[in-house]
Amino acid sequence: MAQYTTPPKPSQLDPNASIGSLAVQLDVDSLFKSRNHDIEGILAFQRLANYLSAAQIFLQSNALLEEPLTKDNVKPRLLGHWGTCGGLNLTYTHATALISRHEQAGEDVQILYITGPGHGAPAILSVLYLEGTITRFYPQYQLNKSGVEKFVKAFSWPGGFPSHVNAETPGAIHEGGELGYALAVAYGAVMDKPNLITVAVIGDGESETGPTATAWHAHKFIDPKESGAVLPILHLNGYKISERTVPGTMDDLELAALFTGYGYQVRFVEYGPLAESKEEEKRKEYELNVNTAVSLEWAYEEIRKIQKAARSGNPITKPRWPIIILRTPKGYTGPRSVDGLPVLGSFRAHQVPLPAAKTDDKQLASLGEWLKSYDVTPLIVGDRGQSEKVSRLPGDVHPEALFSHTALRILPKKVERRIGMIKESYAGYEPLDVPAFEDFVDTSKKEQSPMKAVGAYLVEVVKRNPTTFRIFSPDELGSNKLDKVFDVTHRLFQWDPETAHAGGRVVEMLSEHTLQGFLQGYSLTGRTGLFPSYEAFLGIVTTMVQQYAKFAKIAVETNWRTDVPSLNYIMTSTLWRQEHNGYSHQNPGFIGSLLTLPRSMVRVYLPPDAATAVSVIAHCLRSKNYVNLIIGSKADTPAYLTVEETDRHCIAGVSVWKKYSTDGGINPDVVLVGIGVETTAEIIAAASLLKKEGVRVRVINVIDLMVLGEYGSHPHALSKESFEGLFGTDTPVVINFHGYPAHVKALLFERNQSITRKRFEVLGYIEEGTTTTPWSMLRLNKAGRFDIVDNAIGLISVANPNGPIAVKGHELRSWCQHMNRTYEKYAVQHGIDSPELHAGTVLFEA
Repeated sequence: MAQYTTPPKPSQLDPNASIGSLAVQLDVDSLFKSRNHDIEGILAFQRLANYLSAAQIFLQSNALLEEPLTKDNVKPRLLGHWGTCGGLNLTYTHATALISRHEQAGEDVQILYITGPGHGAPAILSVLYLEGTITRFYPQYQLNKSGVEKFVKAFSWPGGFPSHVNAETPGAIHEGGELGYALAVAYGAVMDKPNLITVAVIGDGESETGPTATAWHAHKFIDPKESGAVLPILHLNGYKISERTVPGTMDDLELAALFTGYGYQVRFVEYGPLAESKEEEKRKEYELNVNTAVSLEWAYEEIRKIQKAARSGNPITKPRWPIIILRTPKGYTGPRSVDGLPVLGSFRAHQVPLPAAKTDDKQLASLGEWLKSYDVTPLIVGDRGQSEKVSRLPGDVHPEALFSHTALRILPKKVERRIGMIKESYAGYEPLDVPAFEDFVDTSKKEQSPMKAVGAYLVEVVKRNPTTFRIFSPDELGSNKLDKVFDVTHRLFQWDPETAHAGGRVVEMLSEHTLQGFLQGYSLTGRTGLFPSYEAFLGIVTTMVQQYAKFAKIAVETNWRTDVPSLNYIMTSTLWRQEHNGYSHQNPGFIGSLLTLPRSMVRVYLPPDAATAVSVIAHCLRSKNYVNLIIGSKADTPAYLTVEETDRHCIAGVSVWKKYSTDGGINPDVVLVGIGVETTAEIIAAASLLKKEGVRVRVINVIDLMVLGEYGSHPHALSKESFEGLFGTDTPVVINFHGYPAHVKALLFERNQSITRKRFEVLGYIEEGTTTTPWSMLRLNKAGRFDIVDNAIGLISVANPNGPIAVKGHELRSWCQHMNRTYEKYAVQHGIDSPELHAGTVLFEA
């Protein structure tokens, strides 16, 4: 019997292995002794990091407790999240020690650190301060006693650092505010970065989210020959803000089975039950750190083994990448109980364990005991005459001015290899080699698919940029007519035997969330991506895009961050051509979501034909720091403009189309405006009908939606003079918009010439849809040519009630309604639209 599909390759697992043997077992003691693990330095660094994390949450003064702790030292508003800090400090410290250990052996290890729980900012800021990164980027926080006072106070303080990781945090490319996509961002960051390893710490609460669930498959899209690696660390502390986590209820066997099934090698690192005494606590802390050091080294060696095989021409089929599952108590190293209630190892450790420390004597005393438990005094040397040895030049940082050599000797000697200073996180931009759009358009064709034209253009983009451009598509590239790129590349999917071990610039996965994460990680480390999608489903990533935009806005305002490529989206398979899939696939709402973002960052383009679509994609791929949305059709559309006209029109963002207007658009009775592909075609058809009735028309096309907003609200917004030159001051205007009319009305409302003056009529999608014919979708939403004519006649009649159009206005408007009904009957009877509609031969004569 013939096989029509290639069967999956067998895994690297021993088919006779028992489930109980799935977790990786290591001889920790012997492995620890065989390596130069500086456990004393690791523990000292962590003590300082944990101390500074707690101090940031609570203290506004007396940062080093050189005086007795008082209520005046405590911040008036206690903000922040303690529960995850101990685990973050643990993993960051060991990643740092691994870099330094291999540096001593002459190896260059580059690690980027991404934290899923961005609310663990006190920990991240602490380690960044200890390694000198904060001082490098923020000289006001010097490495002396005055500087540490300012630094500790600055957390969650007006004008200081926010309570979550954000773009002001060095080393960060992910905010972690909306939980769920840290893992996908981590994988996007290492694509085409063969020397980069991203340590991604995933909170067990975060792991419950849909985006994280799909991102566990992301390693299957990493080619170890051309890309780096991600080391996921599932930080399993058992609780969310007030409830157990799902992974927190799973035992080791269940977790090992789950993640082995995903394709990982699973290594557990566990603290175990809470210690019963101070002595046991110290022993368990030591054992945890020894285990963590050995396990990270094992993971690093496994990563290098997989990469070496791929890069030597003998790639491993279905390589099993390492994952570490770290079990530590919630609030690790914090207070055990408060007011008789357990805190350590419970949900009460999630945020501020001592919320009344400023007003309650008992809690203040507990805070003092907690901070003193870290015994950091021997690790502070700033009081011995070294406090003036501070950083003054970028890259020349000296944490030893304040902290002892014992705590700092795990830091890499190469400053640029300290995790917070890795260049990829803030200055990795690589511009694309983008070909001129004019070489890829043929306006001699009467009709052409805009998306096919874009696909042909992208072929050259892929060829010119073999390591800096990727397409992230939710399994729709062929459907969206962009599949011409497969002439020069293919899909990247390492577990598919047909595409394994061969690169590929197209990443297709049926998870918009994961692709969005890939795109963000890829872009924020300097490379350019493109995300095409069905219009109806791009909205799935709306909140992710909003979170990204907030990060990017702050990044632009942060002077030490350099430019990043824009996020580029193509929405096709639009609502006007989803009449075959029906109502569920008809949703242009993503446009409105972008309009709520910081205006200066957003670009929304609606190219009406193939030439303008290619021009727009060329512009977007060159742009920086924006969120670009291109809305286009995959169906054949008329070619409206010459190449020169296309260039001028796209530069302007809006222009009068003289060839479709009366006398080039001079002295119109009505202004007809098309925004979008199908809606512009109907505007042109309506203009033809109106001109036959003696109506003077001016036809305008808007390709850049943001030109309509109030001047000053967006860099592209038309000045008052330009707006009135196009739309007049008292001439009726009918706008036919691709999406919801409310979105255009909102932009116009900001102007004096607003819709409240009853001069503008905005048509568009009004949530009427079904499985029907293409033109019927326009008719159902009152956005077809006859509806445009109907509205134009009505506005003209109101503006000039004694004019020639008003005299026959009722007759013409009745005829429009009649024609809508006529073509509705035709579609119902024949199952297709009348050929007359496509040919543009409909006249007013019955």
